[in-house]
Amino acid sequence: MKKCVLDGDRLADPEAVYRALAAAFQFPEYFGSNPDALWDALGDYGGEPVAITWRNAARSAELLGPRFAQIVAVLQQAAAEGMLTLELA
Repeated sequence: MKKCVLDGDRLADPEAVYRALAAAFQFPEYFGSNPDALWDALGDYGGEPVAITWRNAARSAELLGPRFAQIVAVLQQAAAEGMLTLELA
């Protein structure tokens, strides 16, 4: 299983989060930085399972505001459907 660590102390904006996820899942270059694009790309992903750990998630929530909740909601739905694992730390 591949691992993806998102560090809330280092992710200054939502685009940084989307870039990190795109790298971990090897999304195509045309991947858009929004919840719908994330959901679509996760649904199309056919690679090795990915375990996402979001460290300092509370800091990300402060920095990203409502966009944090939007991203997490997509990741939680994907986790519920077995597409990935998600840990908020």
